[in-house]
Amino acid sequence: MLTDLHFRPLNRTDSPAIMALQQMMLAALPDPSWYYPSPEETFAQCCDRGETYGYWDGRTLAGFAILTPGPLRGDKSYAYKVGDPTANTYDFQDIMVHPDYRRMGMHSAFLSLFEAMSRERGGVAMYCTIAPDNLPSVNSFEKAGYHCVCQKPAYDGRLRGYYKKELL
Repeated sequence: MLTDLHFRPLNRTDSPAIMALQQMMLAALPDPSWYYPSPEETFAQCCDRGETYGYWDGRTLAGFAILTPGPLRGDKSYAYKVGDPTANTYDFQDIMVHPDYRRMGMHSAFLSLFEAMSRERGGVAMYCTIAPDNLPSVNSFEKAGYHCVCQKPAYDGRLRGYYKKELL
């Protein structure tokens, strides 16, 4: 249960745990192309800006997610990529759940938390990208009210669905 885990904002010193979780998660995926890995400095910068939150089980990072204001991402903002204005938008930039902690509701908890945070901050829409074949993530985001705006290459050319959730 999530109630048995400790939830808190992550900071730069948590970057090694984030990187370890990224490697573990990539190894456990049915298709590693579902996830585009980020360098440690990217995670550290998101932590520095207060955008990263995680669940801990003792010293084990069970899962984390990043919510970044669209305008901070500039031309990397998902709203920008689909031709929408970036003002008051948020990118659900990353989420990882340790394989041993799946099916506990952590993904849904992050979706609910980030929606509430975005609304409190005056957000008008939230965006994310998902590999089209990653049906568990597609289903989770669609269940939370996201819809696919388009599919196109992203990152290093991998096909991604760009998803949007209206908050107004």
